[in-house]
Amino acid sequence: MGEKINPELELAINSDAYTPGSNLYLGYDKTRDEWTLIIRHSGEIDDLEGTLVNESVYLLGGFAVIKIYTYNIYYLQLDPRILYIDKASYYSYGAERGTTASEQNTYARYAACLTDSQVGVMPVYGDGVCIGVIDSGLDIRNEEFCRDGRTRLLRYWNQNQNYENESGNRYMMGRIYDREELDELIAKGRNTGDVISTHGAEVTSIAAGSSLGAAKMADLIMVEQRLEGIFPDTISIMFGIDFLVRYSMNENVPLVINLSYGNNYGAHDGTGMLENFIDVVSRMAKINVVTGTGNDGNKRLHTSGILGNVSFDDLNIDVTGGVRNFGIQIWKNYIDNFDVLVYSPAYDIVLYLTEGQLPANGRFGSTHVYGIYQPPTPFNVQQLIYIFFQADTYIDEGVWKVRIMPKSIVNGTYNAYLPSDAYITGRVEFESANAFGSLTIPATSQSVISAASYDQNRDAFVGFSGRGFTSDNRIKPDIAAPGVGIVAAAGISDLTVVDGTSISAAFVSGAAALLMEWGIVRGNDPFMYGEKLKAQLIKGARQIETIRQYPNRYVGWGTLCVERSFEGL
Repeated sequence: MGEKINPELELAINSDAYTPGSNLYLGYDKTRDEWTLIIRHSGEIDDLEGTLVNESVYLLGGFAVIKIYTYNIYYLQLDPRILYIDKASYYSYGAERGTTASEQNTYARYAACLTDSQVGVMPVYGDGVCIGVIDSGLDIRNEEFCRDGRTRLLRYWNQNQNYENESGNRYMMGRIYDREELDELIAKGRNTGDVISTHGAEVTSIAAGSSLGAAKMADLIMVEQRLEGIFPDTISIMFGIDFLVRYSMNENVPLVINLSYGNNYGAHDGTGMLENFIDVVSRMAKINVVTGTGNDGNKRLHTSGILGNVSFDDLNIDVTGGVRNFGIQIWKNYIDNFDVLVYSPAYDIVLYLTEGQLPANGRFGSTHVYGIYQPPTPFNVQQLIYIFFQADTYIDEGVWKVRIMPKSIVNGTYNAYLPSDAYITGRVEFESANAFGSLTIPATSQSVISAASYDQNRDAFVGFSGRGFTSDNRIKPDIAAPGVGIVAAAGISDLTVVDGTSISAAFVSGAAALLMEWGIVRGNDPFMYGEKLKAQLIKGARQIETIRQYPNRYVGWGTLCVERSFEGL
C-alpha cells in the first residue's frame, strides 16, 4: 500500500485472515468493513470527513482518531497532509499480586525519602497540583480518595459507560463526571460503575492516597480506560492523555500523568505513535508523564543479536498451552539486507520473506503464518519485519524457528520482540532471550519519566523489572522506586499487597507532585516541570551499594529519594 501505513495494518488488509478476537484485527469492525485508526497529519483535514473518513476525533499536536472503510485507506495515504496511519495495540498493567504480607508501607515511603520527617524541611503534600491517572478505574467511595467529606476527584471519565449525547464529550466515548456529580453518587452510596480491576485504585492510593499516598493533598482525575469495544487500548490511552493535557492547559494547573501501562509493539527507540504523541503534548503544558518500565524483565520476550555476512541466526520460539495467535517483530538497520525463513516444529519451511516482496503467507497443520517486510517509515530509520501466527483452534505446539539469512550486512544489529503474555493464552517465549532491552513502551519515550522497580527491603534490583537501555542506547530507566510488597487500596475499604513497576511509577508520580507544589504552586520555581523536574529527581537519586556503575540498565541513575531532590532548592 505505502510507507505511510503501519505494516501490521497492511498485513491485515492484504492477508484476508480475519478471525474474531485476533490481535491482528484489533480495531476492525467486519460487519461494516471499517477500521478505527490513529493518524498523524499536517494542517486542517476537516474536508476528508464525509468523503474518505467516516468520523474523526482531533487530538492535540496533529494527531487524530478516525473511522474509515478499508477500501478508503489506500486513498487516504495518498493525501499529502496525512503523515502516517497507525493501528492500535493492546497494553497491559505493570503490576502483579504481591507475595509479601505487611500491615503498612511506611518503610517503602521511608526508602523513597517520602516520610513527613524526611521532607519536613519543606512540608509539601501536593496541594494545588493535580495527578491524572489513566488506568482501570477505582471505587470513588474509598476514603483514600476523599477529604473533609468530599471527593478529591475533580473529574472521573468512565470510558466503559455507554456514550450519550446529552452528557457528551469531544471524544464520543463514555461519561465524564465532574466533582459535584461524584459527591452526589457518594452520598447515594453508588460508584460510577463496575470496576473490573483494583489496579487503578492501587496506583492512585500509592501516588496520592489520603493516608497511603506520597502526595496526600493533590487533586485527582481518573480516566478509567476502556477495556472492550471498538476503541482499542492505544486509542483510549491517547484519549486519556489528550483529556488530561487539555485540562491542565485550560485550568492552568500543574499536572502529573500516571500511565502504568506498557507493551512490546514498536522499535523501542521512542519513535512509535504513542511515544511521539506523548513527546509532542508534553511540551504544551506544565505536566510530567510517569510510566513504569514493565514487568517483562524475566519473561523471555526480547532477544537481540549482531549478524555477520557468513553465518545465520535462529530465533527459536517455544509455543505451548493453547495459543491462538501472536506476532513477532524483528527490527533491523535499513542498511542491512537479509532474508527471513519460518520453520515449523517439524522443520518444514512455512514462510519465506525477502526485501521488496509483497505480504506473504504459509501454513503448517492448523497454523497460518503471515509476514511482511516493511521499508522505513517517515518517523523511523529502522526497518520492521513482522510475522503473525494464527490458528482457528490452537497454534501447533513446539519450537518454531525464525531464521535470519544474511545477504549484505554492514551494521548487523537486530532486536526481536514477542507480545506480552498478559494478552495471549498459553505461553510464547524465546528459547534464547535477552533481558536487557526488555523495557515496555512508552517507557522508551524521550519525555516520560521511566520508573523501574527495586526491592526496598533488600536494597537490590528485582528480576521482573523491565531493563534498559533503549534500542538506540538512550539511558532508560530514568530512576527506580519501591516495587515489592507495597500495601495499596482496593475496593471500597480493602487493602492489598502488590508488586510491580506500576507501583514504582506511582511513587514517582507522587514525588513529582511534591516538587511541582514547591516550585509552581508556591512560586519558588515556575519551571519545575518537564525535563527540569526529571533532572531534579535524577539529581537526588540514591545509589544501590551492590551496583557499582551508574547510570545502569537496572535502575537508571539510582533510586528515588525525594529528600535529596529537595536539597539545595
